[in-house]
Amino acid sequence: MASLLLQYENLRRKEGEALRALNETLARVEGLPADQMEQARDALFHADHPFLIVLTGGFNSGKSSILNALIGAQALGVGATPTTERIIILRHGAAFQRLMTGETDTVFHPSPLLERVSLVDTPGLESVFKGHDEITRRFLHRADAVFLVLLATQAMSQANAEYLRGLRAYGKRVIILINQIDLLDEADRAPLREFVANEARSEALEPQIWMVSAKLAAQAGEHEPRDAALWEASGFGQIERFILQELDDRERVRGKLETPLQIGRAALANAAALVNTDQQALSGYRKAADNVRATIDHGVAAQHILVDSAVKEAEATFAQVSERGQAAIREVFQISRGARLAVGGLVELTGLGILRRRFGAATPAKAAFDSKKVFEPLDRLMPLVDTLSARLEANDIKDTEDAVDYARKEADALPDAMRGKLIGKLQPPVSYRRALDAQTRSPFAAAITGANVVEFERIDRAVQGVVVLLAVYELVIVILAIAAGSGIGVGPDGGSWVLFVLGTLALMAAGLGFVPLRGWLLARAFADRMAAAQDGFTTQLRKIGEDQLRYGEQLRRDAVAPFLSLVDIQTKQADTLKVEVERHAQALTLLERELAALGT
Repeated sequence: MASLLLQYENLRRKEGEALRALNETLARVEGLPADQMEQARDALFHADHPFLIVLTGGFNSGKSSILNALIGAQALGVGATPTTERIIILRHGAAFQRLMTGETDTVFHPSPLLERVSLVDTPGLESVFKGHDEITRRFLHRADAVFLVLLATQAMSQANAEYLRGLRAYGKRVIILINQIDLLDEADRAPLREFVANEARSEALEPQIWMVSAKLAAQAGEHEPRDAALWEASGFGQIERFILQELDDRERVRGKLETPLQIGRAALANAAALVNTDQQALSGYRKAADNVRATIDHGVAAQHILVDSAVKEAEATFAQVSERGQAAIREVFQISRGARLAVGGLVELTGLGILRRRFGAATPAKAAFDSKKVFEPLDRLMPLVDTLSARLEANDIKDTEDAVDYARKEADALPDAMRGKLIGKLQPPVSYRRALDAQTRSPFAAAITGANVVEFERIDRAVQGVVVLLAVYELVIVILAIAAGSGIGVGPDGGSWVLFVLGTLALMAAGLGFVPLRGWLLARAFADRMAAAQDGFTTQLRKIGEDQLRYGEQLRRDAVAPFLSLVDIQTKQADTLKVEVERHAQALTLLERELAALGT
């Protein structure tokens, strides 16, 4: 028996752990009938306890006294009034302890008997305390065996007959304990037992009937060691043997462990069906949520195209300005215009250039830039920025409203229970943050001004400087030539003068030849500065655009977040439950295999 008991205890602990985990999962399965949940909790109760014997009967019938005598301690109160107002479970523990939970108290005690059986004391079935009868009847279905305690002086009263009929409905093994036989003469005991047996047969029952005395059993326990003869005379030896025999019966022990597994398996099957149904239903909701996300992603992708297009257009605009500006500079510094530039430089040196400009004359650079309309494309940049901002805003608002309308439609189609979990409202935002305001427009205006006004002034000053420098160079050459020419003698053939004149003209031509080179350098510098201006402008434009894209995307997602979050949470819960249900099914299968091998 020791081996069987050890196997039983090990398997019972494993079963308890498995059913405890199963109950935690079942509690999260929506729609599981309350009675199934209650049965699953009862299955855990069965697995959490060894063999369970429930004592019931009228109050003051001696139930608590019998239990105290069985464990050899005054663990339960006794008295003339109903002292057991709650279900009390006697369990094995290292030390005496009493815990109160709900309508049940658990008393732990180190009695060796409690290592093999848990004993339950119940309120009297006819207790005047409201609710006792209901509490006791609800607890009886958990019992492996029921002891109906009758007083020897009141055996098989009308009330006791009703109790016996009621117990029959539970289908439990019922043993009648006739207590306080110490109050009867020896000759009266057998007739009393036969009377009770006949009354039970009239109810179509054949229960075992044991004559016991809690008083004699308590007296036997006062001796050390226990008084064996007095213990047998009390009838308690028969109770102990019953407990040992029950736990030595392999089939009965197997049945004790099998019942919770069957209950757990049935509850698990229903839970699995509910989870599968939820997953099938959620598959449609997941598709709807995916459609909402796809719509948002598509809208954001379209916004990206708008930003990219605007950036490319800005780049093309700056490229056009750069191309026109370089052409204008090259035109100003054509070698054919060298003489005119030199003359213009002389005019500047005399101060007449300032006077001419006062009367509306244009500088060479301005004339060339105006002719090529160099900076005219820059006028398209701010309208480009404003148009991008307006289009992004319009698309954000429209796409958000469309996403909300679709999400509302799908949310309205959800089951009432699921729709009731929707947190927040599906609605477009009441306000919109525009991409551009006075502060964000300033960098664009500054970039355009830098590329237009500042850059032209830079070019104009550079051209003016070149013109003046050229005039000075040519003037110096002429002056030096005149000075040098006065000392040259005229030969018979005039050869010296010819050489002198040719040399002077060569020096002057060399100065004019510098003009195209300087123009090429200025054109290149202009192109570099336009590229830098372009980079600054387009970088700011892309930054503002991408900021608005992120804002617009978040706008869409926030507007439909209640629907998406609900579907995501429910889907995750269903997926998690499915995994847990499958894991529990495997655990129960392993326990069933161990149970089949119990005792072998």
